[in-house]
Amino acid sequence: MQRTPKILIVSPDARLQTEVAAALKGIADTTALLQRAADHRQGIEAIQNWRPTLAVVEMTKDLRALKTFADEAAAAAPETNLAAAFSPELFGPDVSESAILIEAIRAGMQDFLRRPVSRADLEQLLDRLERKAAVCPRSPPGKIVSFISNKGGVGKSTLAVNVGCGLAAQAPERVLLIDASLQLGVCASMLDLKPATTLTDAVRERHRLDETLLRQLATPHASGLHLLAAPRDALEAADVDEEAIARVLTLARRAYDYVFVDTFPLIDSVMMAVLDLSDRAFLITESVVPTLLGTVSLIRVLDNLGFPKERQRVILNRYSSFAGNLRPHDVANRLGRAVDHVVPYQKKLLIASNIGRPYVQGAATWYGIGKAFARIIQEMPAVAAQHEPARNGASIPGDRPLGARKETRV
Repeated sequence: MQRTPKILIVSPDARLQTEVAAALKGIADTTALLQRAADHRQGIEAIQNWRPTLAVVEMTKDLRALKTFADEAAAAAPETNLAAAFSPELFGPDVSESAILIEAIRAGMQDFLRRPVSRADLEQLLDRLERKAAVCPRSPPGKIVSFISNKGGVGKSTLAVNVGCGLAAQAPERVLLIDASLQLGVCASMLDLKPATTLTDAVRERHRLDETLLRQLATPHASGLHLLAAPRDALEAADVDEEAIARVLTLARRAYDYVFVDTFPLIDSVMMAVLDLSDRAFLITESVVPTLLGTVSLIRVLDNLGFPKERQRVILNRYSSFAGNLRPHDVANRLGRAVDHVVPYQKKLLIASNIGRPYVQGAATWYGIGKAFARIIQEMPAVAAQHEPARNGASIPGDRPLGARKETRV
């Protein structure tokens, strides 16, 4: 059976890629795709974007840097296997090869290749990975769902909080809400929570952040929802950049089944990173002409960015059928696409937000706004967790190129 592993070479030495390519040519029934990253930074970006089967990392005497790389790679793409490529003379004649391998294991490497890379060693490594995949299939990643608009005051945060609480009632402790509205986050107040830690704390700890620490930084709510609150002020918010939010989101989808992201109404680099990792984006609008015009503009921007339409859903929020108001089909005509969910106006929703008790917790699910929430929640299991950035060719984080990497088929 033909196998097609994706192999990433992480080394400043281009000869390592040449060695691997030469070894692959002698392995039967194997057609590999090769890429190279010149340093660890480019390597992490490539792992996030490309999701290789195997990353072969050049081992140096800087074992601390190797461990940092291994930790970040595990957070970015836990399915990627890491192998250290080393030269026997790396640490001098007085250090045994077994000692080198022990140090690499401590640094987080899962396998090894001796340089120059031989066909036999590489074939045995690929065989081990194949057996490992058959015996220990990885658990599916969680789903990232973002709530977006390009205008404030349309009820985006209210929807994120209520849908999150409603879903958490069905999957307690498995739903995380990240308040990424960095300047004006209100999710904590809507939940009547006073978080001791925020998204900024996760960002500042990103080099040692793992699933356990992330869950410790999140604040639990009585509904079963966990909240990673927005920064306390604009000064803290400045610490959250596109690379940081991408790392937190990538790790969050390992720790939770569902990750909801409330966003700030601005298309900036942080928002781009959120979009690239979103399996579903809810576009929130209202049946008010100025708001609709803004949503038309937002849709145009998303189309120009290459964000797939199949990952988008439109929610018409606070709808009321009074005379003269735009009907859902009128809204759809103006947007040039279907309205997927209609959430009716409900005065009690405002009261619930003011007192910090999400309306969905006491709402009936067979009529009115409770029924609208239920329909959105019912859609969540069908959301497909994606393995590629939403925008074709996008680079996460930061939309930066990965240097002169060129994919080759061997």
